[in-house]
Amino acid sequence: MCDSRNHSALTARSAFGVRPALAVLPTLLLLALAAPGAAALPQEDDASQAWDVTAPLGETREVDFTTDEGTWMSVDLEPGGEWLVFDLLGHIYRLPAEGGEAEVLTQNTGVAVNYHPTLSPDGSTIAFISDRGGQSNLWLMDADGSNPRPVFEDQGLRAWEPAWSPDGRFIVVRRATTGRGGGGGAGPGLWMYSRDGGEGVQLV
Repeated sequence: MCDSRNHSALTARSAFGVRPALAVLPTLLLLALAAPGAAALPQEDDASQAWDVTAPLGETREVDFTTDEGTWMSVDLEPGGEWLVFDLLGHIYRLPAEGGEAEVLTQNTGVAVNYHPTLSPDGSTIAFISDRGGQSNLWLMDADGSNPRPVFEDQGLRAWEPAWSPDGRFIVVRRATTGRGGGGGAGPGLWMYSRDGGEGVQLV
């Protein structure tokens, strides 16, 4: 499995020539989980062995590589047009619009999956989806990758594809329940959240 520290070597020819490779992520995850001697998942009633989503299970190895291609990427351009953000292999990167070396912004999340980055209208904040808390929930971080914080954390909810309101105060996501409780009893659809957190409002 790729160590996030090695992703900083990733480069790109141009702003829109980056064609991502997220398609191989499920295979990498399966290889790690199926490794000989892989640890069993802790029982839900064993509070002393809480599952750390960011830590790999079983035997892993580091693979160091450089790429200028990818598939199934989410890409968003900074309002001033100087740089962009994209996801690749479970991490989020920042890249100059004219191309060059990409900087990984989620390097401290281990094997957690981070994806669907989208920039606020003023370019200061990135909304994205991360499962570092145990489920794919909505998170924010500053444009340089600092100060990551959840908008909501709920094991009963899964979110995708965040989009900012024009004033930058709210974020709309596709949302569904996982069947594990939580979610306030509401169904799937489009939900709007304040960037400061709190209960969401169902739109559709």
